Amino acid sequence: MEAHHLYYIIGAVILCTAPVLLLAIAHVETASSGKPAEFEFSSKDMWRQLREENTHMASLSQLLRRAGLLNSEQQVNAISITLVTIATIAICLGIYTYFNGSPTTTILLTITAGFVLLVYLAYFFLKKIAESRQEKLNQETLILVQTTRMLWRVGLSLPKTLAIICDQLRNLAPTCSQELQLAVNKIESGQSQEEALYELIGCTNAEGFKEYLIVVRQQAITGGSIDKALDELYRLLQNRRKLDLQEQVNKMSGKMSLVMMVFLFPALLIVVAGPALMSISTALGNLGN
Repeated sequence: MEAHHLYYIIGAVILCTAPVLLLAIAHVETASSGKPAEFEFSSKDMWRQLREENTHMASLSQLLRRAGLLNSEQQVNAISITLVTIATIAICLGIYTYFNGSPTTTILLTITAGFVLLVYLAYFFLKKIAESRQEKLNQETLILVQTTRMLWRVGLSLPKTLAIICDQLRNLAPTCSQELQLAVNKIESGQSQEEALYELIGCTNAEGFKEYLIVVRQQAITGGSIDKALDELYRLLQNRRKLDLQEQVNKMSGKMSLVMMVFLFPALLIVVAGPALMSISTALGNLGN
């Protein structure tokens, strides 16, 4: 291998690992420093700045948020660990290709293709996790609506109602409780109920849970009763779930019909028409003799 080929490989490794190392160094310095929080510029601040300046980073942050990584620290740690793992695997693939005696262009192509493919797979799995979590929010919204109605009829305020829901439904509706806990924490820290619920609405794409938040936020703005609105929302969610179940049953029936046509129909044809075909073939054989 020539010297400039080795420089190309070193450059590719640096390009893959430099952003990860910078984030890791910033995170370590932040954790080990004793400066006040208002004078720190940590990896979380860097991540917030990237989200504000880059729409792709904002979309990635929103996807991480929907997947359950709720704060900036969790998101930075997840991205750092994922990038380190991907870069390590890509470099190992390049080293394996190098020891197999492949040319330099093949080594560079292997590193680049491995890095891009692993990034795509990581994004694909992250998207699946986010969709699964949003589906759990929809499934847990029915019990959330009923619990809110019962607590509201007792005469509790909205912050107290949300706090009790987060505490008592932690086992029955853990995903909804985790989401509502963020709004409760913001309300307790001094943020208005309307703003806290509005931010929570923008962070989810689960239709049922989003409609629940809209109803609760409307009550926080107007101060009226939400018992009737929650009752209508409960019926709407029930009808929507029935339609989803009917759609799943119809799809399952279609799949079962296809399986029966492929496997059962040939066997049934052999059983029913087999003797007749054998008799006809025997008769034709006797005529030939």
